Amino acid sequence: MKRKLAIVGAVLSGLYLLTAGPIPDPIPFIDEGLALAVFIKCMGALGFNLQNWTNLFGKNAKPADTKRKDDPKDVTIDV
Repeated sequence: MKRKLAIVGAVLSGLYLLTAGPIPDPIPFIDEGLALAVFIKCMGALGFNLQNWTNLFGKNAKPADTKRKDDPKDVTIDV
């Protein structure tokens, strides 16, 4: 049942994304970002990992470098 819902969600959101550019919004309260999020999650449920191509969900974000340099040349004083 989950697979069938994922297929329906992927098809509907994919069609919405394809028609979002050439014609005015067929359903104005659904944003393209929401349709993209639904499409990516449905494709993930079907076994296709599209999250590697986007930073939509933040799992691919690399953590900031937390090493602190104590070199006085690198110190910024904000006045």
